[in-house]
Amino acid sequence: MTRLVSLRAGGDVGPWQQLGLSFQGATSRLGDVAFVVHGNTPGLLEWTIAAGRDATVSIDGIVTHLVADDPGVEGSDAIGPTVGVRLDHVVINTNDGERTSTAIESVLGVPLKRVRDAGRGVSQRFHTLDNTVLEIVSGPHVTGEGSSLWGMVLSVADIDALFGYLGPDVLSPPKQAVQAGRMISTVRGAAGLGVPFAVMTPHVRASDAG
Repeated sequence: MTRLVSLRAGGDVGPWQQLGLSFQGATSRLGDVAFVVHGNTPGLLEWTIAAGRDATVSIDGIVTHLVADDPGVEGSDAIGPTVGVRLDHVVINTNDGERTSTAIESVLGVPLKRVRDAGRGVSQRFHTLDNTVLEIVSGPHVTGEGSSLWGMVLSVADIDALFGYLGPDVLSPPKQAVQAGRMISTVRGAAGLGVPFAVMTPHVRASDAG
């Protein structure tokens, strides 16, 4: 079992609460992942992953806390009038996708699933944990050395209800995602989260597609 247990971001909980997340202290929930907002440095800072051992390591520059057991998460997964179904994926920026992908496989034991050419020199590599996907993005827009946690996408039960609750000044109108049959909306920078954040409709199951 290799599961994402928690993500920690810097900044203030206020903008996230205005987005509709509820907190117990500094901790909220994104599906079954604990989301902790603590510290002055903005952005996604570190993560905890259940990987069968206890250690703190660096995955190509990303501070990674490994734990032997998944302690579970308390709190609500509500986001405004809907709920977070699962943390769909976490985006990692890197100046060398192959190097970062190799580091993830070496530390976590999860192999590279596929590589996608996104155009304009941008490449996406995907690794699958038990409860989310890691999307590694490389390209000319990434100029720093090493890799870093960049953003995340949450699957929600009712994207239209959330858009109606937040309005177009906070959330972009839902549009067709790259994945067939799914819709996506992006939280605008003016919301002040300090972390690129988007919401999507859940995965389409084969039985749902007829």
